[in-house]
Amino acid sequence: MIDGKKSSSKAGKVRGLKILENLLFILSMIIIISLILITVRTMMMGQEPSILGHRLYIVDSGSMSPTLKLGALIIVREMEADEISVDDIITYKGSEDSVVTHRVTEIEGEGSTFITKGDANKTDDPMPLDSSKLIGKVIFVIPYIGFLLKLIRTKVGLILMVTLILAGV
Repeated sequence: MIDGKKSSSKAGKVRGLKILENLLFILSMIIIISLILITVRTMMMGQEPSILGHRLYIVDSGSMSPTLKLGALIIVREMEADEISVDDIITYKGSEDSVVTHRVTEIEGEGSTFITKGDANKTDDPMPLDSSKLIGKVIFVIPYIGFLLKLIRTKVGLILMVTLILAGV
């Protein structure tokens, strides 16, 4: 009888852990899918996605290679100029509505101007960066996921994603 109580108690604990594991998985998936949908919707509307002071960008060039590879998704924390240091990788507004991510090589004018350079480039960028164009600092990189987000931004990719979600894949 004692063995029966031990095994049923053990089975109850295992069952409880399985239920908790499943709930955590479902919650994680809901959060991930929600973040992806918010990001895609914002991008499709031509806006920059910002979630709790963080923005998401896709690396579109090799200027920061090998540190940031083409197709990587970067998470940028919005920051003030005085929070930036030499060697930080920053994202800023470039010319003609472009967004650039380069490394800070020098700070001038009491933090009002940055000299930047792409890791793959031999020389600093030709124009100093005024701190008013600063978006923030790169805090996290997810390799290759940007390719998936670019695909989802197309009609075919969006249909494919919805189909896969509905199919339970």
